[in-house]
Amino acid sequence: MEGDRPAGRPRDASIDERVFAATRELLIERSWDELSMRLIAAHAGVSRSSLDRRWASKAELVLHAILGATPDLVPFAGTDRAGWVDWVARGSRQLFARPEVKAAVPGLLLAMAQNGELRSRLWADFSGPAVALFIDDQLGGSADADRDARAVLAMAAGAALFLTTIATEDDTDALHARVAEILAAAVTSGE
Repeated sequence: MEGDRPAGRPRDASIDERVFAATRELLIERSWDELSMRLIAAHAGVSRSSLDRRWASKAELVLHAILGATPDLVPFAGTDRAGWVDWVARGSRQLFARPEVKAAVPGLLLAMAQNGELRSRLWADFSGPAVALFIDDQLGGSADADRDARAVLAMAAGAALFLTTIATEDDTDALHARVAEILAAAVTSGE
């Protein structure tokens, strides 16, 4: 019958936030390798089955905890292509500089190398909305806009990841700003 609820307790909406907070805290306090679904459940005060019903794996849970369910598009509102590029570069740096993200990156890279479906879904879910904004007619969409947007996302995120994890001595405001300037110049040169 339409409108009937399944038997059992109603879903507790606070579980997701408690689990995400516990996941972020444990990534910083422990490490990816020490993190487990059982440890997260205990730290969040929820059952392991609550986690299993919501997330298929530790990697999926961690991605949701550090990225959210959908990308934040508010910073892109009312911007032009140069502003779009600037936000992609700044947002990438902000993301990869967060301690919980730094702790998660090695394990997530391995998990995504082993799980093509998770990797593809992550790229589609987080690149798709930003790419759509880039190619929007008000920003001067072109036949190459989709490819350009994906290239900028890959280069900005790659540069931010590299600078915050490997070339840390060059992880400076000036270098990140220069990366954004170069990317903006590349995509706005034909306008």
